[in-house]
Amino acid sequence: MNIKLDDIDLVKRVDEEGVREVRSILNVTILGKRHVKEFKVPGLEGNVFQDLGRDSLTIIVEGLLTGLNSKDTFKEMNSKFKLGRPIPFITDIPSLTEISEVVVEGFKAKVVSGMSLNYWYLLTLKEHKSSPPKQSEVPSQEETAREETKEAIKQIRKEVELKSEGKAPLKG
Repeated sequence: MNIKLDDIDLVKRVDEEGVREVRSILNVTILGKRHVKEFKVPGLEGNVFQDLGRDSLTIIVEGLLTGLNSKDTFKEMNSKFKLGRPIPFITDIPSLTEISEVVVEGFKAKVVSGMSLNYWYLLTLKEHKSSPPKQSEVPSQEETAREETKEAIKQIRKEVELKSEGKAPLKG
């Protein structure tokens, strides 16, 4: 299982002159809710159900940071929380692969007692759904309609004048 939060890999081992840092995930919880409506149909025994989609998912990640570089990673994670904006999200967890952006809603951490340079953390991530791109306005056809109307009026006037003079318009 891999999760990458912006530029931070939550599962990683850094070996430089010995183990500098180990990042691990202990637990991932996914919370979500679908909106399904039931419609009773008069005269029928059954009902009709309509799936109206789902709310944004909430992802809770519990993990450990261990080693000399763990304090720096802890600070980076805290900065993502303080940012308060959507950030890139990548994972290989099948039910989460379609999520590309999240907002860090919560960040709890504590030093693991009895072990130096060990941090336990709990990240609460909320799926960010980008609003659909604004559709550009359809170009106005008012001017074209005005010109076509003027041409049609001219044509009708010609036909009326020809009829009043006793000349039938040429049919082509």
